[in-house]
Amino acid sequence: METVVPFYNVVNILLPGLAFIGASVFLYFDEIKNLVIKISALGSTGSEILLTLAALAIAYEVGYIIFRLGAVVIEPALQKLFGWADYGKFVAARKAGANSLDMLSREYGYARTHITLFISLAVITGIRQHWALMCLCLLCVVLFTFTARGHIKKIIITVDRYLKSTNDENGPTPDSCE
Repeated sequence: METVVPFYNVVNILLPGLAFIGASVFLYFDEIKNLVIKISALGSTGSEILLTLAALAIAYEVGYIIFRLGAVVIEPALQKLFGWADYGKFVAARKAGANSLDMLSREYGYARTHITLFISLAVITGIRQHWALMCLCLLCVVLFTFTARGHIKKIIITVDRYLKSTNDENGPTPDSCE
């Protein structure tokens, strides 16, 4: 059985999961250090490979949770703040040849996931009272929110432009006559 992990999943799920776990290791260093010492006491029985695979699986799952939280919680908030292109119009524009919509949609997804990641990191740095790191995480939230806003605006403009050019070529549609 051949398993291929799409690049989108690596960038949008695995890497945020690894970043979250890496930050957690930094924030909970003493606890992690004690755990590693206990695991090392078991001896070298090849468990390092199993632990590495387990860590990657955990990172993927953590990243997937971050990704889904972004879709369920952050996306509706971004849509309320900045608007959104109607999904039917989005699909119609893609069919009309708006190839840039796929790239813009992916980039928007990356930004949305990173907003969720840095909100999560801001929460755990706040719990550990690392105020400077928490402020840095919140600045990253603002940065990626502006990034997402830019992609949303480009998506809306692209959808409108492609639908307008399609309508101009085909004459007025029933929707445009209202």
